[in-house]
Amino acid sequence: MRFAFEAVAESGAHEQGEITATDERAALKTLAARGLTVVALSQLAAATPSRRASGISAGDRALAVRQLSGLIDGGVTLPNALASVAANTGVASVAVELTAVHAALTSGEPIATAFDRAPKLLPNVERQVVVAGAEAGDLARVLSRLADYFEERDALRGKLIGALVYPALVGIVALGVIVALLVFVMPQIVAAFAQTKQALPWLTRTLLALATFMRGYGLWLVLLLAALLVFFLWSLGSVRGPLRIRGLALLQKLPLLGPLAQSADEVRVLTTLAMLAESAVPLPRAISAAAKTARFPGNARRLDAARLGLERGQSVASAFADNEALDGMSLELLRQGEAVGGIAPAFGKAAHLKRQALERRLQWFAALVEPVMILVLGGVVLVLVLAVMLPIVTLNSAVR
Repeated sequence: MRFAFEAVAESGAHEQGEITATDERAALKTLAARGLTVVALSQLAAATPSRRASGISAGDRALAVRQLSGLIDGGVTLPNALASVAANTGVASVAVELTAVHAALTSGEPIATAFDRAPKLLPNVERQVVVAGAEAGDLARVLSRLADYFEERDALRGKLIGALVYPALVGIVALGVIVALLVFVMPQIVAAFAQTKQALPWLTRTLLALATFMRGYGLWLVLLLAALLVFFLWSLGSVRGPLRIRGLALLQKLPLLGPLAQSADEVRVLTTLAMLAESAVPLPRAISAAAKTARFPGNARRLDAARLGLERGQSVASAFADNEALDGMSLELLRQGEAVGGIAPAFGKAAHLKRQALERRLQWFAALVEPVMILVLGGVVLVLVLAVMLPIVTLNSAVR
């Protein structure tokens, strides 16, 4: 609960502000511990769910975290930095969450639980990083690294979406044009040859039958495909359950898209491991947190198995190698890092190389899709042209 208070300090100064506590008695006790004599105390209304529930974009999240890092690096205390960023941000959801963290800190809550009030600004793994950085006394650097992580992840997601959206849009538009030609134009052209009472070629008859089917059931077919696509995307976005597992398994099996999604998941896991290891988080705890960020259940299971091996006394590289939790290149970097006592830099280097490889694959994918789509669409147009021209050729042969 949040309370507004007016109080008098031991020096006689009048103070007012807000405090977060479980109830009124706890609020009075906390204020008394700060040497304040309460004059008035009233409970504030909770933040409206609509504001709290509104999402925070990756750019807004990175900007808020970087601003906090800059203020703390400049000597501003964490509560004052939170209040300053909350007051100056133009995003209501960011302000709500930072204000909640600020109120929790000023009421005496430890930082480990105070940042639980900002689940949308800092998801679970990122909160662990912030808490570890605060406990290590290096919060400014950790927040700066976290902002870099948000920006890199957003940029990678943008490249992945960009590589998929362009061919999808071109394909949808081209498919719409081809269907329109097939359903509305081709029957009218071919009908002119029906008066000759000549047998139409099999290709023309096949496309006419397809056009008749599309005119009768095309709308229902489109609605069914749209429903299946929405259901597939929904199953991928589900928090848990067999639908999500089956959807992700299907995604992994798709040509081209499956390897791209797997590489993106590996980049996410390695970046999380590097960030947590750099923040002095114990490695078993870091592996457990990284497993929670993995999108594919198989990757999460292998990471959990590696964590169990590490807890049983295996070396870091052996635990990852025995469970195939990392690829060969990352394992080699990890072995070298473990030999010289540089686990965190090894994870960071592996994540960097994986990200570079993924970006090259995205560029290759984008460069490959365009000529492939041109060939496919050209082939479809060729079939349509042949379906129209073959009756003409047949008619000319019959006249001769």
